[in-house]
Amino acid sequence: MSISCPADQASEISSRSTHPDVPSLCRLLVLLSLSWGLALHVNAAETVTDISGAKTTGQLRAWSADQLVIVSNEETKIRQADVRLITFENKSLPSNKNEATVWLSNGDRINARSAGIGNDFLSVSWPLLGETVITKIPLEEVVAMILEWPEVTSDRLRLITDFETLPGGNDLVLLKNGDRLSGEVDRLDAAFVDLKVAGKPLKVDLSRVRAIRLNPELITVKRPTARRAIISLTDGSQLTASQIELKGDVLHFKSSGLGNVQLPVSNVKSCHLFGDRLIPITDYEPVKVEYTPYFSAKWPLVRNVNVRHGPLVLRETEFVTGLGMHSQMAATYELRGLEREFQATVGVDDIAKGAGSVIFAVELDGRRIWTSPELTGQSPAIRTGKIDLRGGKRLTLLVEFGELADVSDYADWCDAVMICDPPR
Repeated sequence: MSISCPADQASEISSRSTHPDVPSLCRLLVLLSLSWGLALHVNAAETVTDISGAKTTGQLRAWSADQLVIVSNEETKIRQADVRLITFENKSLPSNKNEATVWLSNGDRINARSAGIGNDFLSVSWPLLGETVITKIPLEEVVAMILEWPEVTSDRLRLITDFETLPGGNDLVLLKNGDRLSGEVDRLDAAFVDLKVAGKPLKVDLSRVRAIRLNPELITVKRPTARRAIISLTDGSQLTASQIELKGDVLHFKSSGLGNVQLPVSNVKSCHLFGDRLIPITDYEPVKVEYTPYFSAKWPLVRNVNVRHGPLVLRETEFVTGLGMHSQMAATYELRGLEREFQATVGVDDIAKGAGSVIFAVELDGRRIWTSPELTGQSPAIRTGKIDLRGGKRLTLLVEFGELADVSDYADWCDAVMICDPPR
């Protein structure tokens, strides 16, 4: 994106002036606006947090595969492998509850409008890239499309849960009146969605449609584990990015769903970086998951969402990675030998609305090495601190019952990561 100003016109007016030594008002305004814009650019600050927790604030001047360069009073170079988080001083755009959203199989969400389905691709119009830009996403990577969100928060959460829990085998069209149509989506355009229900064609007016969930059995689940960043944008979108490079004020990167993307830095809220030294626990497969129900309900261990399949949110702060668990549960992971520390922020998810009561614990090779106080949905989120893993073979994360049985025990291990020694 760029903002144009009539600089050429201003030059022309100035050259015609009978007093060439006195800038015209138009040219003066242009120069002032350019100077003001430059001042804003110079004073804009980004904060880079490294793996140790040290922070450097200044202007991000360069970002390549090897390092970041940030300038304040002096130039500081930081190896990309040592960077944990970059935050930008960009304000979020006004929230629109009815804004359309597309969910991808790698966990990305894009606040883009579904413009059409055809030839195994979903076409989307994403305002952040400009309404006239149509991007194609392979259907095998699309989990669901929300055409219009419900206004009530509980209905929004129920819609997300439906995406995860309703039976597969077919595409689902969820209507605004609560009805569901199960079949095969053939086509989508600006006015209708065409599908086959029990082998018969059916055309549905798009104005009646709340959301479309594609058949999960046909989706290619892409769970990235290589070096990458999770980019949070000012419109609420979240993208997994690789091959990131900063060119001027534009961030260039590759997205598995969108391909090559170019976004002005002014659209970026934060970048969480993961790689050789900082590995999210979600990159590990548990060797054992044990669940002890209080009564008979069954709850799964889930990645990067809470156990109700909504975003990980603790006291109105959303986290891009972590585990959703329920009391009483234990998940055990085999360590790879390079892990030095484990860190996480824990608490009862905001979805519990203040309820819930749990105790978090960490064990290394069967020995308990950290235990939280009892936490409820009203307790502040707490950090585990740096838990030493050196010499350990197996890490176990536990969520135990509190005093209030298992009611609303939606426990989150947020920003749960391994800090590793540099590769030899």
